[in-house]
Amino acid sequence: MIFIALPLCELGTMFPISGGMSNYPSFTHGQEVGFLFAWTSWLSYVVMTPIEIQAILQYSSHFFPTLIVNDPTTLRLSGYGYLVAIGIMLFVVLLNSYGIKMLAECNKYASIIKFTLPAIAIIALLHSAPNMANVSIHLGDKSSWANIFAALSAGGVIFAFTGFQNGLILAGEVKNPQRNIPIAILGAVLIGFILYFMLQLSFLAAVPQKYLTQGWSALNYPGDSGPLVGLTLLLGLGVVATLLMIDAAFSPFGTTLVYTAATSRIVYGMALNHHLPKVFLKVNRHKIPYITLYANFLVGVFSFLPFPGWQKLVAFLSSASILSYSIGPICLLAMRKLQPNTHRPFKLSSHVFFSHLAFYICNLMLYWCGFSILWKLDVALLIGLFIAITYHGKSLFTPNYPLYWFIFYMSSLLIVSYYGSFGGIGLLHFPFDLACLLPLSMLTLYLSQRVLNSDTHKEITCEVEGAPA
Repeated sequence: MIFIALPLCELGTMFPISGGMSNYPSFTHGQEVGFLFAWTSWLSYVVMTPIEIQAILQYSSHFFPTLIVNDPTTLRLSGYGYLVAIGIMLFVVLLNSYGIKMLAECNKYASIIKFTLPAIAIIALLHSAPNMANVSIHLGDKSSWANIFAALSAGGVIFAFTGFQNGLILAGEVKNPQRNIPIAILGAVLIGFILYFMLQLSFLAAVPQKYLTQGWSALNYPGDSGPLVGLTLLLGLGVVATLLMIDAAFSPFGTTLVYTAATSRIVYGMALNHHLPKVFLKVNRHKIPYITLYANFLVGVFSFLPFPGWQKLVAFLSSASILSYSIGPICLLAMRKLQPNTHRPFKLSSHVFFSHLAFYICNLMLYWCGFSILWKLDVALLIGLFIAITYHGKSLFTPNYPLYWFIFYMSSLLIVSYYGSFGGIGLLHFPFDLACLLPLSMLTLYLSQRVLNSDTHKEITCEVEGAPA
């Protein structure tokens, strides 16, 4: 994730504008490609607030059982829970409408709780007779590696790091963005990694040996549906278990605050680049794009409906997020060519190497999502393409080389996924399939720089930089 974040640090300090990375492809590759990348960013963000609010209600149901319906197959809100969920989301929208200072103040206290209570749990678990013999790595066969890679993308690990983009998306309202944006991006990745790593390590070390007699795959203990809480209760750490329950119910609230703000800025950025009507550019007296807040609120209300397979939805959202990460290396190389003399407060050394590395990592993570996820992402992109060409009144057959490049990119990745070993027919065996992605990534990145239009770039950047942040 650090390698992916580095190109975005340079771009974020060059263009500290609302909407952040959803704007960059429009600067470099024109309206249609810009819309498709912004569309995927919005898709990955717009249901984040409802997901986090459902998490709040799920954990709160231990104290208020009437919030959810008892259904072992899926999480379903009761009628009362649905009303509470809408109420929480409306409250979050209202808080956001009072400006970035109010948001920052609320998020500050939420973040303190989010980090303090898990830290207490880590210390308590490591203090309660840890057994480091539990922590072992067996990677002697290919399937072990394949399972790890699949878990990174489809299992929600990458999904957990999505928040590092928020500093970019809110860049238009950041004080001293040249200094603070790189700190926010890299700090979010590093702090998140340390916290998740220590939680995982403390959990593994604290599991009693008697529950591991048949191996980790057969791990089973009372209360393991909530692994950390169940383990702390098993070890007699009742106070820590209560704190974890409080944290699990409260922590998502801070996340909803930030994601609600970020999603509204993505829509604002889309309107700024003429992807959406100008009505979405309206701001209130606190200079907050309030129309975008309420538009996303309406979408979020429908997201609370009992759709099946939230785990599959998380995997799809991860794929959309990963695709948006590829904006960094593509646009960094493009900006070095289109604006070679522009001052860069954060200038990435060896930018060609790091751009190729970041783009290859993005493609690997997309591939690891599996064919069943990638074809759905391509369908979502086709819907976005239809919206884009309809809104702009253009034809798909009008010469548009950046758009043809993007279609080649996603089509070729889908073909490799179909023949690959992650949900495909397995004609490309692991790890040969990963090696095949390297030349494809290099070719795709090379072609992305061959379709740049300097005239379009100057026109769009002049319009956006002249608009309010």
